Amino acid sequence: MSSSILGSAGKISSSRSSNKVTIPPSSRLLFLAFLGISALLGGLLLSQFVPGSYVFGVLALVAACGTALIRWPEGGLLVIVVASVMPRVSVEIGGWNSRPEHYAVGIVLLILCFRWVRGERPRIKLTSADCFLIAYLLLNYLSSALMSPEPKQTLRSALLTNLAIMPYFLIRFFVKDDRILRWAFKVFLATGILEGAYALVTFTSYHIFDTSFGVEVGQYAGSVDGVYGTHLEANFLGSYSASLAIMLLVLYFLSDRRPAWLLTGLIVALYAMVASLARAALLSFAVVSILLAFLGLVMRALRPKKLLLLAGCLILFVPPIALTRGRYIAERLTNLAQGRLQDESETAAGRIVAWTATIGDIRQHPILGTGTASFQLMADATLLPMLGDRPWVGNTAIRILHDTGLVGLLLFGSVFLGIGAQVKNIINLKRQGREIVIALSAGCLIYTFAFMSTEGTMLSFFWVHTGLLASACSVCITSRESSVGCQTS
Repeated sequence: MSSSILGSAGKISSSRSSNKVTIPPSSRLLFLAFLGISALLGGLLLSQFVPGSYVFGVLALVAACGTALIRWPEGGLLVIVVASVMPRVSVEIGGWNSRPEHYAVGIVLLILCFRWVRGERPRIKLTSADCFLIAYLLLNYLSSALMSPEPKQTLRSALLTNLAIMPYFLIRFFVKDDRILRWAFKVFLATGILEGAYALVTFTSYHIFDTSFGVEVGQYAGSVDGVYGTHLEANFLGSYSASLAIMLLVLYFLSDRRPAWLLTGLIVALYAMVASLARAALLSFAVVSILLAFLGLVMRALRPKKLLLLAGCLILFVPPIALTRGRYIAERLTNLAQGRLQDESETAAGRIVAWTATIGDIRQHPILGTGTASFQLMADATLLPMLGDRPWVGNTAIRILHDTGLVGLLLFGSVFLGIGAQVKNIINLKRQGREIVIALSAGCLIYTFAFMSTEGTMLSFFWVHTGLLASACSVCITSRESSVGCQTS
């Protein structure tokens, strides 16, 4: 009797399981797209009665929370990467310019803490680069508290710098195996290509429909516009696009196949870089391309067929650039070569004046500096009107020397020396993931040159890139050690 009951119960459960409806991935994507479009249309309707920044800000927060919660940790990585390319969007709260990257860090940290309390506590293995970066962050607080003329202001800047660097540690925490690394890297590249495409949309709309979104009208001499997309300014878009372009170029030559998306993304990134008219980005891309060409010859990665295909695509790229931005690029590079700063906008001359003005402060406090972002507190705008209302040091090394002194510069440099040592070892190894390390290293090299005139280490897009590079090195080394261990056993 009992066996018959159990048998009938098993049949009922099996029939229920067989009748269970499974939703295909395509239907789920369509449903999510429907929700997104509905939310967008609803936001446009509400923006007629409520300020649009509040409406779409709330929608963005809800979307970020939902994305991070639905798929963890990939959703958290997606939120961090996307938010890092939108520093232009900001909301002032109590004198703080809060940006999407700050909210993204806050959301991911809250979810991480909640899961940590519930018992999800993965092991964390810190490298020497991680430790040096932690020490650099602590030094920012120390210098801001002890050496600053206005500790309250510099401590606030130190906290904002901490929030900008936090994506590095979150990525290091999440990206621990090859699967997540490749997923995060694809998202990173896709986000960059979409950002470049948006920059081209703003550039085209400006010239055809006379719109001004995403464009800084009259940024350069002669009322020449600079395209910034969603970045803080055109120089950052240029550096970001140049870094993306060099990464796609490296992947194109290291890949055994010739995927069309690499060439398409490369052309989009080059267009965005040129549209920004950022001289530092253009020169950095040229210098790094030459260096990588020599490396490619040594590694025998420059294959003739790929060179011909790339040349053919770039030929299609040249005429539109020559018609739209060629003259402006030539003028800006010529003025730089001839030193005619008076013919430029005051940006270039202002950088040199700012660099000169920092020398006195560095001489007075060479060891620990004067606090994070302290130059704008110490520079006298009445004596140096060229610096504007918010004076800034455009060179990364000089800015770090001014804010945290020699100790800070040594700690900051040690971070990248540690990562560079890992990269050197990995390049000599033909291991899985090596192409990602080389591509990210080439992109980071772009920032090394570009940030000599446009300081971007206080924004998170640079630290997202660096975090991916450090994680890629760790994953590659870990996979090699595990394989060696298996062979030994």
